[in-house]
Amino acid sequence: MNNAATHSQPDFHAFLGVWMTRLELYLNQLLHIIQFMDQQDESKLQQLINQVMTHYHEYFLAKAQVYHRDVFLVLSPPWFSSYERTFLCLAGFKPSLAISVVKSCGVEFSSSQVKQLERLTAETKHEERMMTERLAALEQQLTAPPMLAIARTSGKEVNGMVNEADIAVDRMAEEMEVLVECADYLREKTASKVIEILTTPQKVRFLAALAQLQLRIRRWGQMRDAQTRGGVNFP
Repeated sequence: MNNAATHSQPDFHAFLGVWMTRLELYLNQLLHIIQFMDQQDESKLQQLINQVMTHYHEYFLAKAQVYHRDVFLVLSPPWFSSYERTFLCLAGFKPSLAISVVKSCGVEFSSSQVKQLERLTAETKHEERMMTERLAALEQQLTAPPMLAIARTSGKEVNGMVNEADIAVDRMAEEMEVLVECADYLREKTASKVIEILTTPQKVRFLAALAQLQLRIRRWGQMRDAQTRGGVNFP
C-alpha cells in the first residue's frame, strides 16, 4: 500500500466517526419532528431534509478521496465492522436499498407514487445488474491464465513479467475505481429520486428510517466485534 493510502485510512476513520455522530443528531431531530408533524413549518422541514441530504453527499465526497487513492481499500474497508461489511456491494449498500427502506417505513403512497416507485425500482435493478456483470467480468480477468502466470512470478523478474503485473494491477484498479464511482453515483441518484417522489412528511419518515437502519447496523457490528475481542469499544 502506498503512503497516500496509508494516510487515507485513519483520516477517513476519523471522518466517519464524526459523520456518524452527526447522523445520529439528525436522526433525533427527524424523530422529534415525526412526533409533532402537524405542528411543523414546511420550510423548516425542507431545511432539515436538505441538511440531511447534504450530510450524505459529504460522505460520498470524502469516500471518493479515498478510492481515488486506493480503490482496493474501500472494497474491504477496515473502518467498518465485519458485520457491516456483509452488507457491502461495490463498497457500499446496494442502491436499491433506499427503495426497500421507503417501502417499509410505514408511508402510505398514492397510486401515482406507487407507479413512480415501480419504475425507479426497475431502472435501479437494471443498473445494478449491469454493474454486477461488469464486476464478474473483472473477476474473470483476475483468474484468467495470463494473470495467474504473472501472479506466480511472486515479484521475480521473468522476461519483463513483473512490469506486466504492475500494469495489469494498475489497469484493474482503474476499472474497479470506475465501477465504485458508478455505484456511488447510483446510490445517490436513487435516494434523490426517492426524495423527489415523496411529499415533505414522507421524506422526513424515509430519511429517519434510512438513518435508523444505518446506525443500527453499525451498532450491532461494533457489538459483535467487541464480543469477539472480549471487550467493549464503541468509537
